[in-house]
Amino acid sequence: MTTLPFAEGLTRFCTALDDEARLREADAEPVRRSVLRSLQVIADTEALERRRPDIAAQDLGAPVFVIGFLRTGSTLVHNLLGLHPDVHSPRLWELANPVEAALAEPEERVQLEKQAQGYVEDYYRLAPSLPSIHYLEAGLPDECHRLLANTFSSMVLEMRYRVPSYGQWLHEQDLTEPYRWHRRQLNALMSAHRRADGSVPVPVLKCPFHTWFLSELVRVYPEARFLHLHRDPVESLVSTASLCRTVRGARSDSLDLAEIGELWNRRITTRSQQLAAGRDELLAGSPVLDLRYRELIADPRAAMRRACEFLNLPYTAEYEAAITAHLDRHRAGVHGAHRYTPEEFGLTAEGIQAATSDYRNRFGV
Repeated sequence: MTTLPFAEGLTRFCTALDDEARLREADAEPVRRSVLRSLQVIADTEALERRRPDIAAQDLGAPVFVIGFLRTGSTLVHNLLGLHPDVHSPRLWELANPVEAALAEPEERVQLEKQAQGYVEDYYRLAPSLPSIHYLEAGLPDECHRLLANTFSSMVLEMRYRVPSYGQWLHEQDLTEPYRWHRRQLNALMSAHRRADGSVPVPVLKCPFHTWFLSELVRVYPEARFLHLHRDPVESLVSTASLCRTVRGARSDSLDLAEIGELWNRRITTRSQQLAAGRDELLAGSPVLDLRYRELIADPRAAMRRACEFLNLPYTAEYEAAITAHLDRHRAGVHGAHRYTPEEFGLTAEGIQAATSDYRNRFGV
């Protein structure tokens, strides 16, 4: 494999794991295996491109990115858009195996999905409250942070683990090169969906962490379109802290809730000010549709009609029936109740409101 353009990220992350993460002794080995897996995915991507140069050159159309702070309804929008026959929202099992997904025969794809579901069930065993916060299923669309995490350049790593030195380093970086690798892996994954005429469905991708690196994302995906989700920052920020508590608890018994609250308060309030001042400039004029959480939850079908109109996708009776079936299966509360308060994390609603007033005014939340 060629010299890694993200070797520093690997070193910074592994050093922070050793020095700061406070992992349980039994969990150090699974985390080490995840690091090795990321390295293998990158090596396999390079090898596939050498064998199949057509993959790197394939046309992705105008990809769609669902962005916004965590806990703003982006998962629901992503799942519902993924039901549309004219697009493809990569499934969790594909994102975990982008190169294998490109090469697998049908029976192998079934096995890969089973393996990914085993990962999900193990995660639920370690973090039993996770389904009530962020439901995972191998066959459902999932966040493409998995592709960036393979380059050790994703905020999901500071969500999963206590790695403050890595997080500080990450937010000082230009992620253009990691996003190029994101696109290379996506090309591999999408090649499995190539049609007879050589085209592929429009990919619909979702990751809240893109919201912090929009300039680099647009630089690598200049043809992209965006659905930007918005929610009252008091709700989204505190819910994010609660999610962080849950996923970090899967690998560590040493959780400082005030530290978690301070981290996400700083990340979200700072970025909210930047978005209020210049979101459209950060997106370099790319097409963007703003969707508000309260409107999405009140009438998801109306929200998806707006999204389809924006994306020039037909909104058919068949598609609406698929939406209804999904909503029935994943109705509110079916996976458990998610409860949290600002005070648990050393925060106050008033403080969050004051720090995000420009964002709330700019985007009407």
